This record gives sequence, structure tokens and C-alpha cells, in this order.
Amino acid sequence: MSIFCESSQKLAKEAKRTADLLVSPYNEDLVQVICREVRLSQGKADAVMAIMQQRSDPQAPPEPDHIAQLLLQYMAIKRNKRVLFSYHRQRMEKLKELSWNVGLQSEYQRDIKSSLGPNEHRFLEDYTEIVNNYKHNFPELDLGGNGGVDLAPPTDLIIEVRVIKDGGEVMTESGSVLNISKGNQFYVRRTDVEGLIKSGYLKHVH
Repeated sequence: MSIFCESSQKLAKEAKRTADLLVSPYNEDLVQVICREVRLSQGKADAVMAIMQQRSDPQAPPEPDHIAQLLLQYMAIKRNKRVLFSYHRQRMEKLKELSWNVGLQSEYQRDIKSSLGPNEHRFLEDYTEIVNNYKHNFPELDLGGNGGVDLAPPTDLIIEVRVIKDGGEVMTESGSVLNISKGNQFYVRRTDVEGLIKSGYLKHVH
């Protein structure tokens, strides 16, 4: 006897087990099995509804076993759909992260492509194109590498910072030289000092 929604339970466990991987191989077979189970459950529910609608007395309450069968099938449908949604949502979020991380996507290009499902190839290509078009609109911002995933969105280009740790003289990407001496405070381009802020030398003065 099979376990209730056994296939979706397997897929849910697989998603949890592979959550830390870059992109796990798409389980096409198990996804298709669950889709067939959804259609089968819907067919059984429709059959029960047809029987209930053919009662000689429409005003009479439905048979308890018919209600139980309907609930069972609808619970199975809901469970299977939720697992399918969660599985594909998790994979979609990973692909979106890869679209921002050009270096990672290039380094593992072969492994990534071999792990994608039939519709995921198109999604990754289209979303990457959107990300690239967005980056081109802001050439003054450093959105390469990890795409600024770990940084808060900038509210302005010039910010005020205070030196909280000595670092000597530093030449920025724009060519200006900063004297990183504790206590100094100045206005600079955000993109010039993001690394120094993350490294703990500077503090953004809000």
C-alpha cells in the first residue's frame, strides 16, 4: 500500500536535502509522477461529485463516505500542488541569484545547464538578459560579481563616511586618494568606498 502523497514527500525531502547546492539536477520523472497523481485525484473527485449529483433526492444530505472521499482527494491535490510550487520556487530563486553572479554562472556553466529542467533554461536566459539590461542603465554602480546581493540598495551616489580604523592612503576606483586615518570624515562616491565599509574601515554617516 502506497503512502499518502508519497511522491510529493520524496520531492520535498529532496528539495530540503539539496537546498545548499548550487543547482541540483531537475527531477523530471518525479515531477511528472506528481502531476499525474494530481490529475488522477481530480478525476476521482469528479467521479464522486457526479455520483452525488445523481441522487434521487437532491435535498438529502450526501453520504458520509462520499464527503470523506472528496476531502481525501482534495487534500492530496492541495498537498501535491504545494510541494510542486515550493520545489520550483526554490529552484527559481537559485537561478535568479545566478543571474546576478556572472562569475559563478561562468565557472559552473556546464554543471548548471546539465541540471536545469525543460523550462528553466529559457527562464535563466531571459532573467539574465533582464539583469544585464538593468546593469547597463547604472554603469556608475558596481553591480558585477555577486551583483550587490549583500548590499543595501543605494539611496544616493555621494555619501558621508567616517573613518573608524586606520588604513593609510587608499586610491579609489575613480582615482581619488583617501587618507584613512581614524576620525577623518568626508564625502565620497558610494561605489568608491563600499569595500572599505564592508571591511570595517569606514562607517556610513546617515
